[in-house]
Amino acid sequence: MIPNAPAAIASAPRSDSTALLVLDLQVDFVERGGRMPIAGDQIDQVLAASNRVIKTAAARDLPIVYIGNEYTRWDIPGNWFRRNAARAGTPGAALDPRLRKIAGAPYFPKHRGDAFSNPDLERFLRSNHIGRIVLCGVYAGDCVAATARGALSRGLTVVILSDAVGAASDSARQSALANLSRTGAQIETSDTFLTALAARRD
Repeated sequence: MIPNAPAAIASAPRSDSTALLVLDLQVDFVERGGRMPIAGDQIDQVLAASNRVIKTAAARDLPIVYIGNEYTRWDIPGNWFRRNAARAGTPGAALDPRLRKIAGAPYFPKHRGDAFSNPDLERFLRSNHIGRIVLCGVYAGDCVAATARGALSRGLTVVILSDAVGAASDSARQSALANLSRTGAQIETSDTFLTALAARRD
């Protein structure tokens, strides 16, 4: 796991600063042998798109935040439905080894769908004057959707990278993205986001 880093960003933050949130790309969700994997044909795509965005975001000094589920043993109904996926302290809860990790980037654990259920995330975003978050990860209709709604309710702009989020099936992903678009999230491909990022003037 990536250790928590100080909230301060080296460069002076802007009120329109963007942060990349990498949600739940953990062994149990993106390994074919995991306890609750996304659709097999989405795994490589989601990891590749996420890694491209992470690499470029790091090169452009955008804050990157890793989020992971760490469910307790006492979450009995939830653990049953999740087939004990991402139980705290288990190998399946670790960030997938194929995921690009940026040294010093903060990691915030959670045990509910919305990443804002961990107040450290909101404190980090506020202290760095983040006005827009970009989301990649899993599951599109669950934790990604819950986190997007949590961000929108706090007045943040939300961008979801359509090819960098996963779900149980292609139809489930498309349905989740359509619902998120209706709630006010912006849906973009990773290529569109990276093109805009390359054209950005610092």
